[in-house]
Parts: sequence; structure tokens; C-alpha cells
Amino acid sequence: MDNMYGFFYASFRGLGSLLLKIFPGIPSKLEAAVMRVHPEAYAATVAGITVIAALACVPLAFIMYLVTRSLFSLAVMAVPLLVLLMGVFYPYAQASSIASVFESEVPYAATYLAVMATGGVPPYTSLKRLSKSELMPNLAKIARVAELRVEATGEDPISAIEDMARNIPSKEYRDLLMGYVSTLRSGGDVVHFLIRKTEVIFQGRTANMRIVGERLGMLMESYAATVMMVSLVLYIIYIVSRALPSEYFSFPAEQFVIFAYLIMPLMAGMFIYLADISQPKYPFTDKRPFRAFLAGMPAGIIFMILFVMPFYAEPLRYIPPFSLTSDLIIQLRKLMGLDMGYEATIGLCLGFIVLFLPGAIAWEKYGKENMSVLQGLTRFLRDLTETRKTGMSPEKCIRTLSDRDYGGFTKHLKLMSRQIGWGTSLRAIYRDFERRVHGWLARAGMFILIDSIDVGGGAPETLDTLTTFMEDLEEMERQKRATLRPLMLIPYMTAVMLVAVVVILVVFMKGLLQIARIYISISEFVHMFLPPVVLVAVISGLVAGKIADGTLAGGFKHAIIMSAITLLAVWIAGTMSVQFITLPTSIS
Repeated sequence: MDNMYGFFYASFRGLGSLLLKIFPGIPSKLEAAVMRVHPEAYAATVAGITVIAALACVPLAFIMYLVTRSLFSLAVMAVPLLVLLMGVFYPYAQASSIASVFESEVPYAATYLAVMATGGVPPYTSLKRLSKSELMPNLAKIARVAELRVEATGEDPISAIEDMARNIPSKEYRDLLMGYVSTLRSGGDVVHFLIRKTEVIFQGRTANMRIVGERLGMLMESYAATVMMVSLVLYIIYIVSRALPSEYFSFPAEQFVIFAYLIMPLMAGMFIYLADISQPKYPFTDKRPFRAFLAGMPAGIIFMILFVMPFYAEPLRYIPPFSLTSDLIIQLRKLMGLDMGYEATIGLCLGFIVLFLPGAIAWEKYGKENMSVLQGLTRFLRDLTETRKTGMSPEKCIRTLSDRDYGGFTKHLKLMSRQIGWGTSLRAIYRDFERRVHGWLARAGMFILIDSIDVGGGAPETLDTLTTFMEDLEEMERQKRATLRPLMLIPYMTAVMLVAVVVILVVFMKGLLQIARIYISISEFVHMFLPPVVLVAVISGLVAGKIADGTLAGGFKHAIIMSAITLLAVWIAGTMSVQFITLPTSIS
């Protein structure tokens, strides 16, 4: 990367300087995004790649126009502009993403500082321990800056924390650290301030959930309107252009394929990105559902090649094994009572079910497991706090409570109890817990607990503060899920209505054209129309999962459900729409 930046900086320095004058916010966003590259070198790289793209795309666009005589081919000339915009706004997007993830770390970091301060550990020592942890990577980077100032330059810790706080993108965490510095210098009660400020952060974060829900609600309404209106307008224009062809009004099939199979899915995918940047996120998520999805992806791809490809490449239908797989789809279509043209749609619905099934099963298993561990950990902390008040040591309390049932956390607690009996250190116990538990929330709670015992002594007041905050965190997560879950109905309704309306529209046009004595291939229309609708429906399932669960892995289950619903809607609309819309056969 350094060699690439150096080459473009040496070759396009002038254009890079001009780009920085047009977009003066690039340097600050590069710093906020923690991108270790000089602003002039980055701007020169963006300018150089744009020039190379222009040199490649402009001649190509003219050659395509001379060959096809289609103005649509000139759209290739827009590629350099897209490259420029992507390069310019990439630091903005990265800075926004990091700020969003940073915001999710703030309540846990504030909890950590407050809990450790209750045990007598100063915030600077807590920040040093955070800088060596991978649990909160963004906070660790900033904490390492303060540690470097103290260790390398001899700056006092209070001034280092103050200087560090000025560059923190989170206003809440910046106010927490600056308030701590001010309280310490004025001789106030630091512990009380940290606890009270952490409570305020939790209250503000809980209230912010409603704002996030309203924002995502507006986003989902925009998604429904955009997908429905654009799709229906596109299909109606294509039907009219094919049914009533003229030299003044035409919509070639090639352009329809580009819009329906490429632009519409990309438009739907754009809403996934908007939902991602609008939701609170965590530094990492459980990767096991994604690994299961990748492991099952070859089977899904092979299924689609065998069962869908023969209906797009006609010669394959007469070559084994494609002849067998295509016959199976045809038999299923006949069994459903559908006319010709629905084969590719049926194959796609079944193919997406096969594709997403491993990931959906893994998400159902591991998602429930992570939630059960978190809930069990919260109940365990409350029992631990009350048991610690009897005077027993924290280690003895853990061994005493290991016989109780805490849901998914029980097996981890029993192992921790045995490890304590073997004399294993608390730090080693946490590292083992971190390897076995993949939920970030549970890891954060256990990290704070272990450090409060290992460094802070595990006083009852310390454990009570930790338990209170963990209960608040669990309640905040519950309210977030309750706020966002109803919004996933919007993508469901959008996909079902789109499929039903398109099929009914095709059948209506079939009867209308028969009256007008205009005969066109309805099977061709269905074969071209419905597969892109299935793509949009599956992406709608991913959108629903992203909204409801905050991660794309949660959409695997909804994508399968959406594929099944789409297949059911195609069957119902394809067989019953004629009964709903009956056109007269003659006019008296």
C-alpha cells in the first residue's frame, strides 16, 4: 500500500492538491477513520485511479456506441465519476462507521471505569488495561495514545487523559473523561461522578433507541415505496412496449434485464447498507453463522446450476444431468397447476432455500445460545453480589453458585468453578471463557467481572455496581429488539405484494391482449419478470434480518422464509388470479 500511495503521489500530486481544495474535509475524516496515510497521498491516489478509469472507460463507451448505436452504452462514461465519488467519500463512511462502533463501546467502557474506580483503581490504570485488551478495539487505540504520551514523553497521566479525550469522536465518553479530570483537579468525589455519569449515559442510550426505531421506520417506508413503485413502473412499461410496439416507444429486453436483474437488487442492497450505518453496532459479531453459510454455499450454487441454469440455456435441457433436474422442476410446476414460464422462478426459490439453510440453522442455534449466556450471566452477577455480602471470597462465591441453573451460562460457570479449584489464574480463566463464548456482550460482562476481582478485589460495592449496570445493559438490549422487531414486517409485506401484483398484472394483460387480438408469449413474460422479483424478495429477507437482529446473519432465516412465501405467492397468484379478474369475451 505504501508503494502504491508513493507512486500516485509522485505522479498525480497536482490533481491531489486540487481535490483537497474541493473537499477540505478529507484530512480530518482520514484521522477520524484511523487511516494512517497522508491526506495529500490519499487524494493523489484517488485522482490517479480516476484518471486511469477515465482513460479506460471513455474509449470503451464510444466503441460500444458505434457497435450497438444505443445511448445506454454511454453510461460507461459515468464509471470514472463513480470512482471519484467512492474515493472521496470512503473516509467519510469509514469515520461514520468507526464512530458508530465507538458509540457502542462507550457504555461498557464507562461501566468498566466506574466499577474499577469503586474498587480503588484509578481511571488511568483502567485505561492502560483497556489498551491491552482486544474487546474494545477502538477505545484501545485511543488509550494506547495516552499511554504512549506518559511512557515516552513523561507527560503526567491526567494531562494525557485530557489530551486524549479531545480527539475522541464520542461526545458522551469525551464528557466522561473531561469531567473526571475536572473533578479530580477540583478535589471532588471521583467515584460518585463516574457512577452518576455512567448512569446518565445509559439513560441517554435507552432514550436513543426510540430515535433509532423512528429512523429505521422511515428507512423501511422508503424501501417499500422505492421497490414497489420502481418495479411496477418498470414492468408496466416493458409490457406495454412489447404488447404495442412502435418506433417511437420501445424498451428493449436487454435494458430490462440490466434494470431488473442488476439495478433493482443493487438498490435493495443499498438499503441494507443504510440500515447498517443507522443501527448501533458492536466491535465484532459471532462469525459462526457466516462460516456455516460459506460452508454450504457450494451446495447452493451447484443446486442453482443444475435446477435453474437449464431454463436460461435451452441446449442444457437435453444434456444429462440437466435433463433430469429440469424435468423435475417441470413436474413440480405441473403439480402446482402453473403454466409454462414459471420454471426458473420455482428453481430460484428452492435454490435460495438450499443456499441459506446452513447459515439459518447456525444462526438459530448460536443466536439463542449467545442470548441465553448473556441472560444467565446477568442473573449470576446478582446472586454473586448477594453471596459476596456474606463475607465469602469471590472465588468461593463462584464455586458455591456453580450448582445453580443459569441457562446457557451454567456450563461455563461449572468449568470456571473447576478451574478455580485447580488454581488457575483469573486472567487465564477469562481467556478460556473468551475462546468458548462468541457473544460480545457476554465477553464484556465477564471481562469487567474478572478485572474487578483480579485488580479491584471484588468488594461487594464493586460487584453491586457491576450488576446494576449489566442489568441496565440487558434491559437496553431488550428495548432495542422490541423497538426494531416490528419493522421487519415492512420488507415482508413489500415482497409479497410485489410478487402477487406482478403475477396478477401478467394474467390481466394476457386476457386483455386476447380481446385485442394481440398474441404474445405469456410464458416469456413470466420467465423474464418473476426471477428478479425473487431476487428482490430474498434481499428483502436479508433487510428484515438486519433490522430485527442487527446483523446480516439474522437475515438468513428470513431469506428462507421469504423464498418460501414467494413460491407460495406465485402459486396462489398464478392459479387464482384468473378467478379474481374475469374479462368479458365479447362486447354486446
